[in-house]
Amino acid sequence: MTSRGRRAIVLGGGLAGMAAALRLAAAGCHVELIERRPFLGGRAFSFRDPETGAVIDNGQHVLAGACRRLRAFLAEIGSPPDAFTRQRKLGIPILDGGGRRFSLSAARLPAPLHLLPALLRYRHLPLRDRLQVMRDVRALSRLDDRAALEDVPLGEWLGARSASPESLERFWGPLVTPALNMPVADANLPLTAFFLERAMWSGSEGGALWLPRCGLSEAIGDPASRALEAAGVRLRLGERATSLAVESGRIAGVVLSGGDALAGDAVVAALPPLALDGLLPAPSERGYAAVGAVPIVNAYLWYDRPVLEHAFAGTFGSPLQWVFDRERLLGSARSGGPCLGVSLSAAAEWVDLPKEEIAGRLDAAVERVFPARRFARLVASAVVKEPRATFRADAGCARRRPASPGPVAGLWLAGDWTDTGWPATMEGAVLSGERAAAAALAAIQGP
Repeated sequence: MTSRGRRAIVLGGGLAGMAAALRLAAAGCHVELIERRPFLGGRAFSFRDPETGAVIDNGQHVLAGACRRLRAFLAEIGSPPDAFTRQRKLGIPILDGGGRRFSLSAARLPAPLHLLPALLRYRHLPLRDRLQVMRDVRALSRLDDRAALEDVPLGEWLGARSASPESLERFWGPLVTPALNMPVADANLPLTAFFLERAMWSGSEGGALWLPRCGLSEAIGDPASRALEAAGVRLRLGERATSLAVESGRIAGVVLSGGDALAGDAVVAALPPLALDGLLPAPSERGYAAVGAVPIVNAYLWYDRPVLEHAFAGTFGSPLQWVFDRERLLGSARSGGPCLGVSLSAAAEWVDLPKEEIAGRLDAAVERVFPARRFARLVASAVVKEPRATFRADAGCARRRPASPGPVAGLWLAGDWTDTGWPATMEGAVLSGERAAAAALAAIQGP
């Protein structure tokens, strides 16, 4: 038996759903992709700010050279070749709350020696702390049985190794918090080790960053829509599944909000945990929301002149966390002029504040860190909140992340919150979609 002529349904138009649909269609399945919004992209989308007319993203996304499946996916869908600006080697400017800058820049040495000069020169820390960071980095990269440390928070492990509070704030914080969307104190230790191994100390090119030069919809969602349609995938945008059809203990299809019932030999649910729980027919099959959720807040601040000297920078001792010069990255026409993008991870203390208050607090922080702000005027602002941006990547989270097989035969799960081995990243989303599609195809084709 082959998959030729078989029917597959994909729920969700984010990266996981798009990757799954492409794989299923390439294997000969008739694929229908259901997405409740009128566009594809999931959390990686952009839109026009109504006040400024500028292109802003739902959230600031940064790729690493180590994200190989994501890069292959972008090439497969025909993402514009100039959609991202790519570092030749890892280089991260980090500023303190007073604006003093030192960079973590990879040297052209074999990994992991390529980071040694940067750590030695990292004057945000005294020499004794730099040496301790080097020892901790080495130990973290050489852990033999990371799974045995699943229940040990990163902060506890570092503290037991005599890491200073200054090193947690000034070195580990700017790297770990945006990567896992968790404070260092609570972050999952094996996930931290895996991500930093892949994205930083695997080599200077693997850690090199890719920064979007256009809106995320232009880079991902729009070309993916064209690629999926060219592959024969039927896109049903603006629709959503309201229930799963089950026959003889097996998923037989889905029922849509408009009343249509779609039959399918396999269903890939690339949905957030709460949405998935709402579809499952029996209470005993639910509970995926237990993976937890952590918010991210992104703010866009427009000035009458540039205020940032770099394309992007990390900070500590300031609420800014990570800042991006949107005009430098996207060009004035797309950015709407001088615009600073601020990305706040693990943003529980921010997400419930009024948007005007968030913008005001961040503008005040910009003035403290970037002296050029004192001569500029804030002309507009926009704030985008994602209350459930990522799963909670804390100690023990691996036990809450499901594998591809769903709780009902014929249902396969995808999404960056599933058990990909990665934190909540676009790389993990693509991997999850491809793995779910491969598992569904194996079941359809049979022995």
